[in-house]
Amino acid sequence: MILLKDVKNYGKKDDIVEVSDGYARNYLIPQKLAIVATKDDVSHLRVRQKKEEQATKEDVAKVEQFKKQIEDLNMSFALVVKNGKPFGSVSLTQICDRLKKEYNIDIDKRKFEKHDNLNKVGLYYLKIKLDHKIVATLKINIEGK
Repeated sequence: MILLKDVKNYGKKDDIVEVSDGYARNYLIPQKLAIVATKDDVSHLRVRQKKEEQATKEDVAKVEQFKKQIEDLNMSFALVVKNGKPFGSVSLTQICDRLKKEYNIDIDKRKFEKHDNLNKVGLYYLKIKLDHKIVATLKINIEGK
């Protein structure tokens, strides 16, 4: 049988599994969860899986290139400092807006992993979750003025 959807205890979509005749005839086929695996169906499945695998490799390469582009950046922001204490903070919205305006990089602020408040002078490393479980690190330098 070729599974058309995930089936608990048997496998995920597009897996080729062996099941009892009764289970296939009485449950999987009527529920449209699986089809009988003929030679043609199996060969079509293999071709489609190879195409999907190639597309995934190309997508991962694009994401890796995007990661490198992000990691090459070194952004600077300024905070007002009075009597040695900085006032205000730098928000993720400000960072995202600046990335969009200056570098034409569009990142949703929800992609940033949790971090400390950016309200002190110093260098911060922010982690950004990209597709395919790839994480990029953005350097943010906060200076006093």
